[in-house]
Amino acid sequence: MYRQHRDKEGRFFNPWEPGRRGSNFRGLIKWIFFSKNRFRDEKKKKAEFTVVRPDFRSLDSTGKDYFVWLGHSTVFMRLGGKAVLTDPVLWDVNFLVRRKTSLPVMPENLPRIDICLISHNHFDHLNTKSVQYLKKTSDPLFVTGPGYGDYFRSIGVTKTVELDWWEAHQAEGFKITSLPVQHWAKRSFFDTNRMLWCSFLIERQGRKYLWVGDSGYFEGFKNIGKDYGPVDVLFIPAGAYEPRWFMKKNHMNPEEAVAAAKDLRARLAIPIHWGTFDLTDEPLWLPIKRLKEILAKGDAVNTEFRILDHGGSYMVE
Repeated sequence: MYRQHRDKEGRFFNPWEPGRRGSNFRGLIKWIFFSKNRFRDEKKKKAEFTVVRPDFRSLDSTGKDYFVWLGHSTVFMRLGGKAVLTDPVLWDVNFLVRRKTSLPVMPENLPRIDICLISHNHFDHLNTKSVQYLKKTSDPLFVTGPGYGDYFRSIGVTKTVELDWWEAHQAEGFKITSLPVQHWAKRSFFDTNRMLWCSFLIERQGRKYLWVGDSGYFEGFKNIGKDYGPVDVLFIPAGAYEPRWFMKKNHMNPEEAVAAAKDLRARLAIPIHWGTFDLTDEPLWLPIKRLKEILAKGDAVNTEFRILDHGGSYMVE
């Protein structure tokens, strides 16, 4: 399934999307300069969310696996005594994209990180300042898709593993497998799709934890659920999705997040990628409001959704 996803020029692509190669620049211009935001008035209201300061010492004392959502796609995982951090963005993305909801913990108060997972290279997921900080304070193993070697070498990071889709790596007592998502990659004018976008499945002592850092909805979720499910805990993006005509290929709305959880045969799903950075047309509070409406109708068949506050935790029993 989807074994061939790199062209003759060395650029990656989504093989289930014939003819699509990277960003829709014309669409981007249309959206930014010529599209009317139907949520314009609602976005004038300030969005405020509860921020919880995680007590890592207390959580650690249980000896159980647990997860702390730190905002956007950043999740802290304590797995068998080892610490995993996903898509670390510990400050603002840049001077234009600033945090609307504060980081629940000061970076210096984070536990030592053993492994860092990177889903793709967009700036709100691969943040150089955060990577350099983690290199200095923890020197973790960075796990990515292929194509990230030059980037990491340029900032002095040497402990890396690149996993193509379907490849696995044994580390710190558990297995990490790279799996497909529907997305794209770009950090400069010349590097479109030179780095692959991935989700990561972590297997430990018979349990399966799947983190989808960023993705549009695609039929491949059904195949992943069939081959790798059921998933015990799923981290699924549910925000930054309007306008649909432009965002649908790359970002799921709440309805699609619920459908993906069903496809992946998730026992429990935790929505991420909402409420932290104002990236798209919808107000920051809308994804969770809409998700709650969907769940109230009973549409999440066989999957429990757990909506965490920024800094909120979930412990595996």
